[in-house]
Amino acid sequence: MARILQFNFEDKLAQYADRVTGADIVGLAAELHCDTVVIFARDAWGRAYYDSAVARKVASLKSRDLLREVVEEAHRRGIKVVAMIGHTTNPELYSSHPEWAQRDRNGRVIHMDTDPQGVKDKVRWPLMCLNSPFLDYVLREAEEVLRYGVDGVFLDSFRYMPDVERACFCENCRKAYAEEVGGELPSEEDWDSEAFRRAFAWRYRVNVKALERVKDFVRKAKPGAFLVYNSHPAGWRGRANTIVEMSRNAVDVVFAEGSEADYQPPGFLAEIVKLSKAMGAKRVWATRNSFHMALTTTTTSPVVVRQGIREIFAAGGEPMLLVFSSAFVQSPKGLKAAAQAFREVEALEEYMEGAERLRYAGVVYSNRSRDWLGRSDPRHVTDEARGLYYALAYSGYPVDFVSDTQLDSGELKGYRVLLLGSVASMSRRGVASLAERAARGLGVVATYLTSTMDEDGRQLEEFQLSELLGVSYKGVLELPWSYVLPHGEHPVTEGLQGEAILWGDYDRVFNGRRVPPSIAWHARVKALEGTSVLGYVGEPAGEYGYEYENGRSPPLLGSPTGAPAITAREEPRVVYFSGQLGRLFWRTGLPQHEALILNAARWAGGEPPLKLESEGLVLVEPYTRSGQLVVHLVNLTYDRRIIVRGNTADPDAWHSTSESVMPPRRVVPVEAHLRLRGFAPKKAYSPLTSKKYEVETKGEEVAIRVPLEEYEVLVLDL
Repeated sequence: MARILQFNFEDKLAQYADRVTGADIVGLAAELHCDTVVIFARDAWGRAYYDSAVARKVASLKSRDLLREVVEEAHRRGIKVVAMIGHTTNPELYSSHPEWAQRDRNGRVIHMDTDPQGVKDKVRWPLMCLNSPFLDYVLREAEEVLRYGVDGVFLDSFRYMPDVERACFCENCRKAYAEEVGGELPSEEDWDSEAFRRAFAWRYRVNVKALERVKDFVRKAKPGAFLVYNSHPAGWRGRANTIVEMSRNAVDVVFAEGSEADYQPPGFLAEIVKLSKAMGAKRVWATRNSFHMALTTTTTSPVVVRQGIREIFAAGGEPMLLVFSSAFVQSPKGLKAAAQAFREVEALEEYMEGAERLRYAGVVYSNRSRDWLGRSDPRHVTDEARGLYYALAYSGYPVDFVSDTQLDSGELKGYRVLLLGSVASMSRRGVASLAERAARGLGVVATYLTSTMDEDGRQLEEFQLSELLGVSYKGVLELPWSYVLPHGEHPVTEGLQGEAILWGDYDRVFNGRRVPPSIAWHARVKALEGTSVLGYVGEPAGEYGYEYENGRSPPLLGSPTGAPAITAREEPRVVYFSGQLGRLFWRTGLPQHEALILNAARWAGGEPPLKLESEGLVLVEPYTRSGQLVVHLVNLTYDRRIIVRGNTADPDAWHSTSESVMPPRRVVPVEAHLRLRGFAPKKAYSPLTSKKYEVETKGEEVAIRVPLEEYEVLVLDL
């Protein structure tokens, strides 16, 4: 485990480099109870913060060697140092080697510039190509910093992406592809073409080969040094999660950058930690920025910092606080808020040694399905997984992600129910392992086009899981809006009988289309013998409804159809939804969709071994450990966390700014009730507060009441 301070110099002039010493940085780490410092050795501008033979040193340092200062002071205090190198952006290197830059299909330099006016004459943030000698340059950087005695090397995201509009077509890439695969790189997007999909997958392998090469170099240069890679799991259309899954044996630590946290739902940092774990990461570092949104020169509210660190740790990650030099100089008081949370992590680390997740529900996050079904806009596939995940997490159920690799290998130990939201692309191994586990009692909940493609993205005529799901595939029912009409009495539809459940949403941009692609569509299926139909698809009465004159509202229910929308099998317990249930819940949060998710999971998987109930929003993360149950409770019930947006992309139609993001100031105390099945705890106590909690047995259930302020950890001796 590590408690990490990341310290960055972000500005072009490195204005504060001459005012910040290595002792300052390490002193801050020690004050915050961090045992690891991550420091720029080479920044994204291309400049070194040490005496380098390959990169120009930051001018304001003059004769100083900041990396040496940090390493010497940190090691004197028993603190590890990790050097950041290899940023794919490198303007200085580009100026001397423009032929090493990534080039799009038209020969233009690929860059990271986000100037709203557009870049007209000068590229500020060019991206360098991994198939060029740039990678040799990165290895020279690694060799230099390892000589300083750093404990690890940190690579920022390579940002070598497979999407055709961001893909590199430089001469180095064209040559490498011809030698390794054969033929020319396809320059037009054609997802139905095997040649295009083959090139798409090849670009992933370029990243993986580069990481393997760096890892081998680091291992030989300094045995024991470790490699950290920034995957940025919620960025880059989620593509980097594939890189993590493929390179899980090469990367020692995955850095799950959480820079989107201020815009994302409470629990987002825990989500990306668990997602990275599912991809095969041995260790996960995740970041809580010290600043709010992109306001890097100041600090956010103290509660945001504390809860972010706790959330990362509770999910099984190693928390990192990112501090920019400007905030360190201009807004230092706000940084102190991290000390309390890091002290707690330090005190609790022993309870996480050898701990294993207490599992119940696994939500499949399929990289293959995101690519092959989601294609150039994979968000609706990812929305499916996120909707299923948050419905369970917010309702107090233990929930984790499951990857394609885990599904293929059958690594599903401990799960009671698996949820497959539009997991279209499945391998034969994955299909066989899931069927075998289901036959041994694993419950299954699946939606929409699950198993209608093979692992290489070829469209199939039938569900690969047809026998398990109890339905046969007959195509797609394409509707602008639809309804689901529950039928009969069943635990899956409990409380929803007589409802016409809306199935659809309006497009938030609302410019060029009224509804998001395919959101109200259903797989047209035939129920097989032994399968119960629990609901049918209802057609809309028109293309859209009449909310004033704008056409954003749904049409009324038209005619019921004979198309099954919800089906269930008893042996094994399997529930199938013909539409994209998780995607709808992610977008709208409607209680009907949440009820269907929770009912289906609980019926298919049985009652969970642990569940948390509270009047607020509390994240529960449970672990088993040598005769103990360790349960983290992170209170996410905030008072003033505000996110405002307009109901269309038109920012000028409102009486005030239609976008507002404010950090919370306070956590609202709640009363949490922990309910256990299958455990007989002798006592329950908190290693943080030394409180003892009463254990009450009610039939088959054990109940523990926890008055919860911000954060608590319960240890139950079994």
